[in-house]
Amino acid sequence: MRVYYALWKFERNRFDEPMLYDYTFQVRFPNVVFRAKDLKEAKEKIEATNRKIENMDRFDSSYPKLLRQNLS
Repeated sequence: MRVYYALWKFERNRFDEPMLYDYTFQVRFPNVVFRAKDLKEAKEKIEATNRKIENMDRFDSSYPKLLRQNLS
């Protein structure tokens, strides 16, 4: 398993393409860090998450739960 991160794009209300995380900087909310076996799986996880949050307010109480379920 590898660790990836994705940056939150406020103007598009979605996560950007996942990138391999190299631990050289701290990732802060609303950006996410998650595990995937390869870049393909990481992209699938981000796209699935983006589809679910398209109409959701990121301050909605179910938002953190959604991220844990989809990106863990």
